[in-house]
Amino acid sequence: MSDNPGTILITGANGYLGLHVVDQALKRGYNVRGTVRSQKAANKVRATFPNDYGSKLTTILIGDLTKPELLHDAFDQTTIGVIHVASPVHGHVEDNVRDMLDPAIKGATGILEASKLYGGSVLKRVVHVSSLAAMLDNSKDPRIGYVYDESDWNPATFEEAASLKDRGSLYLASKALSEKAVWAWMKDNQTKFDLSCLNPALVLGPHLEDIGNLDEITSTSKLLWQIVDAKEIPELQWAGVVDVRDTAAMLVAALDTPAAGGQRFLLGHHFDWQSAADAAREALPEVKNRVPVGIPGSGKTVALENLYQVDGNKIVEVLGVEYRPLQATVKDTLQQFLEIESRQ
Repeated sequence: MSDNPGTILITGANGYLGLHVVDQALKRGYNVRGTVRSQKAANKVRATFPNDYGSKLTTILIGDLTKPELLHDAFDQTTIGVIHVASPVHGHVEDNVRDMLDPAIKGATGILEASKLYGGSVLKRVVHVSSLAAMLDNSKDPRIGYVYDESDWNPATFEEAASLKDRGSLYLASKALSEKAVWAWMKDNQTKFDLSCLNPALVLGPHLEDIGNLDEITSTSKLLWQIVDAKEIPELQWAGVVDVRDTAAMLVAALDTPAAGGQRFLLGHHFDWQSAADAAREALPEVKNRVPVGIPGSGKTVALENLYQVDGNKIVEVLGVEYRPLQATVKDTLQQFLEIESRQ
């Protein structure tokens, strides 16, 4: 890495994943400018990276990422890439289009518009964080024996999504439609930068920021806490996880790697609750009696017999970033949560 490698613009820098992306970018020598929605969020970034804030790391308040003109000051002549982590804040959905679909699509394409308008000559790539959700066709669940990969798309059209009653199906559709929109935008616009889309499965792993109470945790990582004090092994409702630290490393590597341009990547490897429970009981003696035993060692076999699977090998081959084992994710996450619990 050179002495002045340039600046990465990271949207949603204060979020669970966003903070890890900031961390990875700083470790690779980049300067980072992170977008946040409030001063409270900016303070969170500052508190997480006190040694870098103000020098290698700055934040900028952007209240609405669907409006490209608000991003004018987020770019400068050193901005070499954008990692778009932020996603719309979904409250109560009364109107699918107004409250879910439009914010998702306009937020995704708005970053591309802003990159074209305000990005300088050194801007080389936008990395868009999509989701495995954009690939899943839940109308066919449990789809036993099927393996999802980068060729798969959720099939819902905009018109179908506009009238969906099921919130989960609407979420899947919004992810697919927003990703399709960014690929369509790139096809319709001439730019000096290219695009990579990374589609993480369920993201688990420890938090970087200081957390005072377990009730403060709203990220997907808290799902792992379900096995603590559970009476039995939870029912498996999804396949595929990726550690938040691996996700962040892959996002930054996708910016660095020429071969990642114009590519779509599924991020994820096998997950099942039995294997997670086995890992917790083995790695953390203090939680051994709080995690159900189930049938140790049977997790993967049972999962393969009951649900679809995912193939996240392409990104490893292209970027050279390996997935850490589920055991490490479970241990590190639950260890952090146990420490928080002990302080309550």
